[in-house]
Amino acid sequence: MPRGITIGATPYPTKEAVRNVCRSIVQRYGISGDVTDPDDDAFLRHLLERHPEYDLKRGDGIAHFRVIAHTNPGHKSVGLALVRLDGEVADFSWNACLTPLSHRTQVLAALRHAIADQVTASRNAVLDSGKPLVCSVTGVPIPSATELHIDHAVPTFLDLAEEFVTGNGGVDAFQILPDSGAGISYIELEDKALERRWQYHHQERAVLRPVLKRVNMSDLRRANGPGTSAP
Repeated sequence: MPRGITIGATPYPTKEAVRNVCRSIVQRYGISGDVTDPDDDAFLRHLLERHPEYDLKRGDGIAHFRVIAHTNPGHKSVGLALVRLDGEVADFSWNACLTPLSHRTQVLAALRHAIADQVTASRNAVLDSGKPLVCSVTGVPIPSATELHIDHAVPTFLDLAEEFVTGNGGVDAFQILPDSGAGISYIELEDKALERRWQYHHQERAVLRPVLKRVNMSDLRRANGPGTSAP
């Protein structure tokens, strides 16, 4: 029998039932329509928390959601996007939110969350330096703070994470903090001492650099794979 799924505090009998809620939101608001109903907004926020790239999609925060049109060669479709607090729009797949994450993917997500403050501090230092914003990969000026992302140079995030995991008993030795039942915003490690050791390891070894948003979101992600660069 199909297993149920809980979004926020609401149980649904199947994943298809959740997909039907998404489809109904798309139909009600139409293309370019902003999601305004508080219940619809809450549903989408809880759903997005399950996305394997939640931190990347969320950015600095979610203002609201919007229905958008996708135009691909020979194919048109309608989907959902989030509008960030800075006005940027990022689409997301509701099917990705319903796909169970492997333990390895959860561990990498927890490790990324654990060093988010270091990435933020690096970004603030770049902005506060008073120096021109220049992409470390392309050499092209970064026109504004909204176009600034922070990326790992070599060693990449994935290099550092796998090095740390291998040196600390392998991925099965990393346990994920259980869901409180109220809906989680981030995946976190259960062992906080281990988390602190990882933060120190990253602080000592990581080389963070400013890059253009489009470089971080496309070129570097194609080269390094998901989960290797930080906005």
